[in-house]
Parts: sequence; structure tokens; C-alpha cells
Amino acid sequence: MPPFFLKLNLVNQMSFLSLKNISKRFGDFVAVEDFNLEVDKGEFISLLGPSGCGKTTTLNMIAGFEEPTTGAIQIDGRDMTHVSPNARDIGIVFQSYALFPHMTVAENVGFGLEMRKVGKQERRERVMETLELVGLTEFAERVPKALSGGQRQRVALARAIVIRPQLLLLDEPLSALDAKIRESMQVELRNIQRTVGITTILVTHDQAEAMAMSDRIAVMNMGRMARLGEPFEIYEKPGDSFTSNFLGSTNIFDGEVQDELEGQVLVNCSDIGLHIPGSAAKGARVSVAIRPEKVGLVQAGKGIFNAKVRTRIFLGTCWAYQVESDLGSFNVTLQNTGHSVAGEGETVGVTWHDDAVRILAER
Repeated sequence: MPPFFLKLNLVNQMSFLSLKNISKRFGDFVAVEDFNLEVDKGEFISLLGPSGCGKTTTLNMIAGFEEPTTGAIQIDGRDMTHVSPNARDIGIVFQSYALFPHMTVAENVGFGLEMRKVGKQERRERVMETLELVGLTEFAERVPKALSGGQRQRVALARAIVIRPQLLLLDEPLSALDAKIRESMQVELRNIQRTVGITTILVTHDQAEAMAMSDRIAVMNMGRMARLGEPFEIYEKPGDSFTSNFLGSTNIFDGEVQDELEGQVLVNCSDIGLHIPGSAAKGARVSVAIRPEKVGLVQAGKGIFNAKVRTRIFLGTCWAYQVESDLGSFNVTLQNTGHSVAGEGETVGVTWHDDAVRILAER
């Protein structure tokens, strides 16, 4: 590990980036409203949400490209709300690589150091250390057009971290790559971030990418924070229908609470009684959800209820089913164990563990 990166890992954990009630308005349009976020030093946070939810605007306010209409931004205890971008000590990687085509890889990576008047010898050492970190030492003298898309993105990352920024911002940096390279780069980028220890904020609309790379995910909807938590936590307990739908596929049913038992409620969904962990008032209208991979298919009559297989698709690692029942149409994902469970048109039993179902919200 390069020595100057090792030093960054030895810094004690502390609240490092603070967004306090920030809002951003463009005329009558509210892009971000009353957004709060506390980020620890060295933490990797993803801002996840659909187009127009305010995630990029939030990133731009952290970078200093946009000034909040209201609220405050602190970095390492300093108020940065009105500080210019070049005085924030931030590294940024964009979706477009933005590399200088006439410069070599080493020259591209060292450009920021040159602008900071770092001496030639130190600049060369830091460039080579960083290229070693991102696995591009042997490409130092190549120009960008001689590199693959994944290699160019690693050059852009190296250029951002070689200046030793206190904060790294990633604006959908992998979205231009094809699926296989993107998955590989997710692992590489995460490993590099952990090695370097730089506090990192990623903007993405890809829920799989956010879950693979993040310590915590901030799900955004219409300019507000919808949910904040560790990937497993918010996947298993999304809390509301927006988060449940956006963070992976889910089946949602409407029902009415018939009874409240010890630690469970009995919910009537289309005359099917479902026992669900949690609490809700008797008579309350609720939405309940279950992930497709939590559903099992068994012999008809041996499940919670019967359903008919409408479609069946083979996806290699799994089978994707769509079934019809009194609950309506819903999706089932079964691991590929070497054979299919049921064919199209067959009647099957549907089963799941009680604790696989979640109450999303009272309506």
C-alpha cells in the first residue's frame, strides 16, 4: 500500500460531512428540500434515487457548484456553505471521463498536482503510487484513446485521489460502462476507497450498484430523504412503498388489519389471511410487501394459497415466475437448482415464512 494512503486510514472516525436542513430552489421548482445527512470520516455513502429526485443537485451543493437556498454544509467542522469549489479540497469523478486526449495517463493524473505547484520529483512519485493503486502502472505513457472504458475511468479516479482530497464525489461514474465491466469496476472502486480511506459520496440510480458499494444508502424521492440505512437493513426493512419498489423488486398487496396478536398482526388481503410481524391498529388499511426471492412454490394445496403460473423465464442463475392468484399478479424468483419447479399453466401452492412479509405503511 502506498505510504501516504496508509496515513489516511489511521485517522479516527468522526462525523466529517454534515448537511443541515439544506434546500435548493430554482425559481418555483424545489429540487432539494430539508435534507439532512451526517457522514463519518472514511464512510462510503450513496445517494440513490430516480432521475429528478435531487441527488445530483445535492452532490453539486457539496462540491460548491450550487449554493443552497437554505441550510448549511460543514466539512471536517468547517462551514463550507459559501466556499468556492476550488477551496473545498474535493476530488470529483464524473460519468464522462473528462481526460485530456493529448496527455499521457501519467500527465492526466499529475495535472492537478502540477496546478498545485507540487515539485516534479514528488509529483512523479505520487502519480506512480496512485497508478499502482488503480492497477495502471504499465499504462503510464499511453494516451486515453489507447485505453478501454474501464481503464479510462480508473485514470479519472486516480486523477481525483492523487491530490489527496478530504472528500471524494462520484457522479454516476460507471454508468457509461457495459454490465460486466461495471460490476468489476464496482468491486475495484470499493476496494480502492477502503484502501485509501477517503470519505466518499456516490450518486447513482442503480440500486444494485448502491448496495454493492455503500456503507449506507440515502434513498431520495422528490428532493427529500426517503430512507437512510445500511444496504441490508433498508432492503429487508424498507419502511415505505417507494423505497421497497426502488430498492429491488417487490410484491405489494393491500389489506386490512383483522387482529393484533403478540408481535404480529393478522391482515386480510383479498380474503387471504396473512400473519405479519409488527403492529398496527385493528381495522387499519395497510400495504404489505414481500420480495420475489422470499416466495416459494410447492405442490398445489400445500401452501398458504394456490396460484396459477402465468409466465416462466429462465435467467441462468434463477427462474423468474409470474403467477396469478386471489392476491392478483405477483413475481416469484427461484434459484436454479438444475430443474424448473413448475411450467406455465400449472397450479401451484405459494408459501413463505411469516417474517418475510413486511408492513410498509398505514394508508
